[in-house]
Order: sequence, then C-alpha cells, then structure tokens
Amino acid sequence: MKIINLYRKIYQSHQLSNKYKKVDDYLLRGPHPGISDLIELKNAGVTQIYDFRHKSVRGFKFIEKFACKELGINYIRYPFSYLNGEYPTVSEFERIAQDVKLTGQNGGKTLFHCNSGSHRTAHMAAYYDLTKGENIDVVFNKLGVIKYSEKIEEVVDNHFYRQNFFNRKATNEKTLNPLKYLRNRFNNRVKQATENAHASFIAIVTRYKNW
Repeated sequence: MKIINLYRKIYQSHQLSNKYKKVDDYLLRGPHPGISDLIELKNAGVTQIYDFRHKSVRGFKFIEKFACKELGINYIRYPFSYLNGEYPTVSEFERIAQDVKLTGQNGGKTLFHCNSGSHRTAHMAAYYDLTKGENIDVVFNKLGVIKYSEKIEEVVDNHFYRQNFFNRKATNEKTLNPLKYLRNRFNNRVKQATENAHASFIAIVTRYKNW
C-alpha cells in the first residue's frame, strides 16, 4: 500500500510511456507493465487490463494483480499459449472484443498485454481492431467481401508486421553444446508455434472466402 502511494506521487504527472500503443480510443496494447507503468496507465484512463501471459507462470503475476486492485483497475487473467496449443476460439475473441467496446462506451479504456506485447497481444488487438467489438458476421455484411479483405490486410499490417511479429529467426545451427542445442530447439519451436497461431487467426477472419 505504501509502495503504491509512493509510486503515485512520483508518477502522477508523467506521460504514458511510448511502449504502449493506442489502437483506438478504447484500447491500448503493449508489454507487461510494472507498478510505475500501471500508475501511468491509470492516469491515462485505463480501467481494465487483460493479461494474456501463460498460466504456467501464473504464480508470478500476483504483483500486477495486487497493484491493479490498489489502483482500482479491473485485472483479468486470460492465459493462453502457442507452445501448448492453447488458442482462443472465435467466441472468445468476440467476447473480449465486445468487453473492450462496452468498457469504452462506459468511459474507460482497456490494456491488452502479454510478455512482450507482440504475439498474443497482436492477435487480440487485431481481432478487436477488425470488428470494433461487433460480431464478425455483422462486420462482414457491412463491408462486403472486397472491403472486408482490405480491412483484414490493414489490421494484419498494423498489428503483426509493423509490430515485428515475425522478428524471430529459425536456426539450423549444429552444435554439440547441449545448452545451445536446447536453446535453438526452443527458438524454432516458438517460431513455428507463432506461425501456426497466425495461420489460425487468418483462417478465422477469412473463413467467408477461400483465398
């Protein structure tokens, strides 16, 4: 409690860090926040946070949860993992996007974050940015096939390519060092899992037309 109040005094007049990107008036995206970041986010109007980090390390998230409680920010854990094949369904994408819209209409803002704010956050932010909290069928019917496909290209560019979503490189390095071998193997596994998740996202939002 005293620590939170001390941080409040230090950061109460600071501007929001540029590591947090504005999607629209209702949504921000970025990496996992520290206490000072949370205070800046609170000052910027954030009233709700979705944490998409994986449940396997849930025990290390108590600081953020505690700080959010002290600051009056609604903290929502929604863990999923590419590596373990845990990926949101269409209905889950839609429910979270609708929650962001409702929170915004009620005067608040939402932050999406995972670890780096790139991969899992990108999928959630892109889906929201595509639908703006509406049912995907409604959006498709409003835009039609051509404009809908153009909108998909726009959000994928903004949330995946411009955010360095695919900056991880595969490695075929041969080594007898067991630590390097495991590191390279894990790196390649993460890269493949990321690409699979991206393909799943594209399949969801383009299911009305075979590309």
